[in-house]
Amino acid sequence: MAPPRIENPFGLDFSQQSAAAPVTPARPTKDVVGALQRGEINTLPLRESNYPQFFQAPTVDQDAIDKAALKAAQRETAASFLRNMLAQYGMGVLAGELDTIIKDTTSEEVMVERLRGTESYKQRFKGLTQLRAKGIADVANEGQYLQLETDYRQVFREAGVSNFLGQAGTQSELDAIAKLVGDYSLSVNEVRDRVSDAQRIVAQTPQEVRDSFQRYYNVDPATLTAYVLDPTSTASEINRRANAAMIGGLGMQRGLEFGAGAAERIGSFLGGEGDLAATQAEPILGEIADVQRATGRLAELERGTLTAEETAFAQLDLDTGAKEKVKGLQSRERARFGGTSAFSSTALGGGSKI
Repeated sequence: MAPPRIENPFGLDFSQQSAAAPVTPARPTKDVVGALQRGEINTLPLRESNYPQFFQAPTVDQDAIDKAALKAAQRETAASFLRNMLAQYGMGVLAGELDTIIKDTTSEEVMVERLRGTESYKQRFKGLTQLRAKGIADVANEGQYLQLETDYRQVFREAGVSNFLGQAGTQSELDAIAKLVGDYSLSVNEVRDRVSDAQRIVAQTPQEVRDSFQRYYNVDPATLTAYVLDPTSTASEINRRANAAMIGGLGMQRGLEFGAGAAERIGSFLGGEGDLAATQAEPILGEIADVQRATGRLAELERGTLTAEETAFAQLDLDTGAKEKVKGLQSRERARFGGTSAFSSTALGGGSKI
């Protein structure tokens, strides 16, 4: 009997197979083999039951597929969350580290902590990092820190000294703001008050006031803003010195020379804890200058002295000794010149008033 002819259902060319790797045809079922042996059939019909190895559909683990798809979707959601956060924080440079940050996790809490551990984050939020290291929780999160940055920029912009922080958006600007937050621990309102004091001296007063500040405290206008923001100087000290510079400068305009101590004393008396305005100080300094000219001339005639500080303290009732000295000079002036001003040339032997 001729050997049975087996149909090839997939059209495979077994003649091309390597001898080292012969192809073993699939075995037919036992029922079919028995029929061939008995001569009942001489071919194998193309039936699924005869070739279960070929016709059986592959087993699919749908649960594993669903889990893999869910995990991929979660990772993409996590990556999108981080991309949005980085864009909001101006940290697009970290986009290349997304795979590292979301590795083995899709938890937002874990990802945020990993993000905070990167050097790029520590540079971007240097001030916030410093506060946390000190255990200070005044700034609760990155959103509040970003709002602080906006508020600080507005303060310096309104004061006309935006360049103090550096070019907007640069690392130098971020570092300058970090100093205000982390090193100086200055609130926005305190920064506003201090910068206002600086501007009161630099931009809103005569040159003599700026000169007085430099003469009294060795601080020039170029370094004044940094000086007033120095945390070693309290806000009240800054204000007192600004008021003193105001007294010193406006006094110079009227021929009155005050030392730093006297100027601080006069400024504190006139301005108290608040800002001393030029319009407030000028009339009083004018009166002091008038008395100084009248009584100071007599003091010179008597070969004595009367300083501007003594006259100011007398007028403002800040020193009993100075007050008695000025009153004595004024009394002798009236007695000597019969009520005529010592500033007239008649009283001094001339023919007309100076």
